[in-house]
Amino acid sequence: MDLDYIVSEETKKLWAVELSLFEKFEEICNKWNLTYYAADGTLLGAARHKGFIPWDDDMDFWMLWPDYKKLMEVAPQECCSPFVFQGIYSDPYSMVVASRLRRSDTTGFTKWEYENIGPEHDLGVFIDIFPLFSVPDSEEERAEQKEKVMHLWRCIHGHDALILQKKGKNINEKYVSFIPEYLELCREREIRTVAALDITWLKEEYLEACAGKGTKASAVGVTATRCHDPHQMWDLEWFEHTVELPFENTTVNCPGEYEKVLEREYGDWRTPVMGGSEHEMFAVDTETPWVNYVKRNGSNH
Repeated sequence: MDLDYIVSEETKKLWAVELSLFEKFEEICNKWNLTYYAADGTLLGAARHKGFIPWDDDMDFWMLWPDYKKLMEVAPQECCSPFVFQGIYSDPYSMVVASRLRRSDTTGFTKWEYENIGPEHDLGVFIDIFPLFSVPDSEEERAEQKEKVMHLWRCIHGHDALILQKKGKNINEKYVSFIPEYLELCREREIRTVAALDITWLKEEYLEACAGKGTKASAVGVTATRCHDPHQMWDLEWFEHTVELPFENTTVNCPGEYEKVLEREYGDWRTPVMGGSEHEMFAVDTETPWVNYVKRNGSNH
């Protein structure tokens, strides 16, 4: 089943940290009566391996938009050292497409984070939490939503390019081309501090665009990351209840119709195909706080 893949001791240590983060995440969800679902490789691992996919390095979760929005509001005050919650209301460097729960007594970050974010952004090992949004049934409304979402997506990247440009860093030319669109939006919104680090207002607008107008919807999708990708949209009824599946030494909540979810996303999900995770960590040290790691190894900030 696992293609004779040998899991290293370092990977096992990383998994232990991931599970501790999951335990904290589940504690917050239970306290605030929020529903989560195992997502992507974590869901696949639960269904096929009863735990981590042997070559995976993280855990991913979905939450329907109302619960995700509540999580962003309550999670920061539910976390104390070593746990840190990164969402749009608690961290100006936070991704707009997902929130992260991290452990600051460890090191685990992506190449993009290393090259693009500031030194005060926690770089500990993390789990990702993604919002699931209702997808309009009407093709016309989907087209309108996508146009708005992609406009705001370009503005966010235009802002980020502007910040990096001012720091004298190399920037993706595609993102540089989005700067005028971002500046025009700022003029429309009468935003004067166009180079401000904190663009919570823009991230909020982006997520609300992903949420749509509340019209008839029988499907949900990861609109914030892949707007209306057919492999990332599922029938809402598949999420109407949860089932617990074994995962290492614990269990995780999964969509009630998780097999249908996996088939839509992966096709033949029962047959293992060895590969890396989508955002394989650039650096991992489960025994060194990220602050010490950056000091010891230098920083690109």
